[in-house]
Amino acid sequence: MRLLDKYLSREYLKLYFMLIPFFIAFFLLTDFFTSITNLKEEAKVLAVVQYYLLQIPPLLSLLSPLGVLMATLLTITHLGGTYQIQAAQISGVAVKRIVLPLLTIGIISSFVILFLDQTLIFRANQVAQRLDQENFLGPPPEEIQRNIFIHVPPSYLFYIRAFDPKQSKMENILIYQRTSPPRIIVAKEASWVKSGWLLEQGMDYRLGQELEGIPFEEKFLPLDKEPAYFSKKYFPPEKMNIAELNRQIDEYGKSGLGILDLETELNFKISYPFTNFILLFLGIPLGMLLKKGGRGASFGLSLIIGFGYYQTMAFSKILAKSGAISPFVVAWLPNFIFLAAGIYLYTLIE
Repeated sequence: MRLLDKYLSREYLKLYFMLIPFFIAFFLLTDFFTSITNLKEEAKVLAVVQYYLLQIPPLLSLLSPLGVLMATLLTITHLGGTYQIQAAQISGVAVKRIVLPLLTIGIISSFVILFLDQTLIFRANQVAQRLDQENFLGPPPEEIQRNIFIHVPPSYLFYIRAFDPKQSKMENILIYQRTSPPRIIVAKEASWVKSGWLLEQGMDYRLGQELEGIPFEEKFLPLDKEPAYFSKKYFPPEKMNIAELNRQIDEYGKSGLGILDLETELNFKISYPFTNFILLFLGIPLGMLLKKGGRGASFGLSLIIGFGYYQTMAFSKILAKSGAISPFVVAWLPNFIFLAAGIYLYTLIE
C-alpha cells in the first residue's frame, strides 16, 4: 500500500504544481497587459516587477482550489482509464483506502493555505498596495481628509470634520469619552504636540444629572495616538488576515460603526482555505465516474465546477453583507453544498 500511496501522491502533486504556475502566469499576464497603460511616468521597473511577484502568494490562495480540482480529476481519470484503480480493487483494496493519500493531501493543503493567508499573503498584500499606489495611476489622494469617525482606546470616540495629515491639525472636533459621568469635548481646532493633542476654542461638557459646560481657550488631551493613527489608508478587508479583521471588528464595534462586512470577510477568510479539501473530495468520485472521459473532459468539467464554486461564494457574500443570513452560515454554505454533492457521488461508485 505504501507504494500505491507514494505513486498516487506523486502523480497528483506533479499535476498540481504544473497547473498552479500556469494559472498564476495567465492571471499575471492578463493583469499586466490591462494595467500597463496606468503606469506612472516615474514608475520604476524593479518596483513594478516586485509588485507582480507579490501577486503570486494571493493568487496561489485564490486559484489553489481550481488547481486541486483539476489535478484530482486528471489523476483519477488517468488511473481509471488505465485500469489501475480497478486492479487495486480486484486486489481487495477499498476505494476509500485507495484515495486516502489524496484526502490527506487535501486536508494538509487547506491548513497550509490558511497559515499562508495569515502570514506571507497578508504581508504581500500590504507591500503590493504600497507599490501599486507609488507606480500605478489611481484617484488622486485628498490632502484634507473629512468626516473621520474613529475609536481611540480605551474610552474615546472621535468625530473629526476635517483633518490635514501633513500639518497634523484637526478642525471641528467632537470627542465623546466613556467615563462616569460621560464627557463630551467640542473644539474648533486641535494640533499634535509630542505626547498628545492641544485643543483650542471649545467646551468641555459633563453629562451628569445636570449638564455642565466649561469653556476653554486651550486644553491638552494626553493621548498616545499620533496623527498617523487618524490618517489610516484604506486597506480592503478581503486582503486582511484574521487577526487584523478581528482588531477592526473590535474597534468598529466600540465606535458604533457597522461591522457586517468585516464579519462576512472574517468568516470567509476561515472557510475558504478548506475549499481545497472540499473540491478534492468532490473531484475523486467525479473522476471515477468519468473513467475514460479523457483530459479534455476533465479540464472542462473542472473549470465549470471551479467557476461555479466561485460564483456560489460571491452570491453567498452578497447574502451575508445584506444581513439576510448570518455571515457564519453563509461562509460555510458553499462548502457544505459541494461536500454534500461529493458524498452523494461517492454512493454511486461504491
